[in-house]
Amino acid sequence: MNQRDRVRGAGLLCCHCVRNSAYYRAGWRDGHFVSQLDFWRNANGNFIDIAVLEWCKLFADRNGKHHWRKVVPDPDGFLPGLFGSIGVSEEAFNSLCEETRTYRDKFIAHLDEGRLMHIPRLNVIIDSSIFLYGLIRTEYQQFLGDAPPDLRQFYEERLAEATGVYPNAT
Repeated sequence: MNQRDRVRGAGLLCCHCVRNSAYYRAGWRDGHFVSQLDFWRNANGNFIDIAVLEWCKLFADRNGKHHWRKVVPDPDGFLPGLFGSIGVSEEAFNSLCEETRTYRDKFIAHLDEGRLMHIPRLNVIIDSSIFLYGLIRTEYQQFLGDAPPDLRQFYEERLAEATGVYPNAT
């Protein structure tokens, strides 16, 4: 895979992760899901699953094709910049990686013996995706010409759109 395709793929994964995170969050109000209809429950579950799968490709699968190390211009400076930007420690981030991999492996890929599923913390997933996207968008704009210029704004727009749809689903 050439650098253009790798960077473009990582950028699109950031967009998919953030979009699906927004669509998932839009379905929840005050800790409760907004609809009793099976369609909306299933769609909402699919949104979080896709967000987790895409994020793992970028951050949790070190040997994966789209891992951040393969697309950022300064791999040695990436993690310190990420931690400072999103306000998490290395320990907390590594814990999230493990938690997210466990959710992916034990509940998405295989329904193992665990009975209690823990949805990973979305704030860090969203913020880290936006941070990575910002770096590669700045460095490789020519590869992402048709992608959103601002991923935070993209997230907010998707959240507003989905929030407007979900209440009509009850």
